[in-house]
Amino acid sequence: MSRPLVKMVERGEGVNLAKIREEIKNVADMLADYLNNYYRPEQISYTKHGVMGPVGKLISVMESGRFESKEALIGFIVNIHNNTSRIKISKEAIDILEQAVDKLLEIKSKTTTRVWVRLLRELDYAVYKHKMKKIVESAAQKAKVKTGGG
Repeated sequence: MSRPLVKMVERGEGVNLAKIREEIKNVADMLADYLNNYYRPEQISYTKHGVMGPVGKLISVMESGRFESKEALIGFIVNIHNNTSRIKISKEAIDILEQAVDKLLEIKSKTTTRVWVRLLRELDYAVYKHKMKKIVESAAQKAKVKTGGG
């Protein structure tokens, strides 16, 4: 007698992952915009930790589940920003962070823990890629100006 196949069903099955990945891409753009335009670290570092700044902390805190509320997450990141940046956080930067956190909390509510962790890893490296691209472009521009090519 054969055994029936049992299908594991996760909460969130049927969620359109392509749509969620597009939302993650939009969040990555928002967070990269925050890093590029509103965050200036006190010390320049090209390690992943140094490049990601407060955004890296946001992603790790969301992954660990240390904070669940939007206010706690934003407060945590504002504190890190003000302690590690040469410039204090602006209203515009807080607005960007609030939009990003709202979107992330919405995505989290639609997905399973396993999918959520995977999406956060994708977000982490997407933001890192955006930021490194900006750093490389800036370095190339400076080199071009220095050699008299621009």
